[in-house]
Amino acid sequence: MSKVSQSVVVDASLAEVWDHYFEPRGWPAWVDGFGRIEASDGYPEAGGSLRWRSIPAGRGEVTEHVLEHEPRRVHRVAFRDPQSAGELRTAFEIAGQGTAVTQEVDYRLRSRGPFPWLTDRLFIRSQVSGSVARTLARFKVEVEDLAGAGRSAGEPSSL
Repeated sequence: MSKVSQSVVVDASLAEVWDHYFEPRGWPAWVDGFGRIEASDGYPEAGGSLRWRSIPAGRGEVTEHVLEHEPRRVHRVAFRDPQSAGELRTAFEIAGQGTAVTQEVDYRLRSRGPFPWLTDRLFIRSQVSGSVARTLARFKVEVEDLAGAGRSAGEPSSL
């Protein structure tokens, strides 16, 4: 298995970050390659499942099975798509005035070419790492925009 990990600190409360992470209407804006939900059963609770389809240039159909769901701490799923299978662990932690979000992906390629380890090392690992980095960067922007809008709406007007 190969492993990639990326982190970001979001300038929003743990509650805001956690809630936005599980809001499916927001996923197309920040999940790299996300297209639409095909089916959901008990997601995001432990034992639940989610099946989603990527954009045309993406991963195809992705299935996720929730292995661990500890509110405001960790969410871990086993995933499978046509090219890979593995686990995605997302951890949430208070970091000063914000929230640190860390995603770790342990994956293996499903197809067995003549040199899968070389293909992974030269091509796939950087793509997976880039996808996780894009996802977290977009997530940060989305949550901070929403949190900022909420704070602005609640603040008294200076007029």
